[in-house]
Amino acid sequence: MIETIRDHLPVEELLAMLAEEATELAHAALKLRRVYDGTNPTPVKASDAFAALREELADVRLCARVLGLNQSQVEQDKIIDRKLARWCERLQEAGGAACGKGRL
Repeated sequence: MIETIRDHLPVEELLAMLAEEATELAHAALKLRRVYDGTNPTPVKASDAFAALREELADVRLCARVLGLNQSQVEQDKIIDRKLARWCERLQEAGGAACGKGRL
C-alpha cells in the first residue's frame, strides 16, 4: 500500500500532508491542554480529546512512514535517550526534581 501511495503522489505532496497532520496533532494537544486547564472551557471531554490526540499522532507516524522517515526502534531509542537526558538536565538546572536513570 505504501508503494502505491508513493507512486501516485509526489514527495512535495507527501511533505505537505506531513505538515498538515503535524499541525492537526498540535491542535489536538492544545485542545487537550484546554480540557485539563479549564481556564478557557471547551465542551470536549478529556477522553475524546485524548483519543483525538492519539489519532493525530498515528496520522503523523503514517505520513513519516510513507515518506521513508521511519527508523528502527533502536535508532529511535538512542535519539529519545539523548533528548530525555537533555530535557532532564534542563529541569534540574531550573531547580526541578532530580532525574533518575533510565527512560520514562
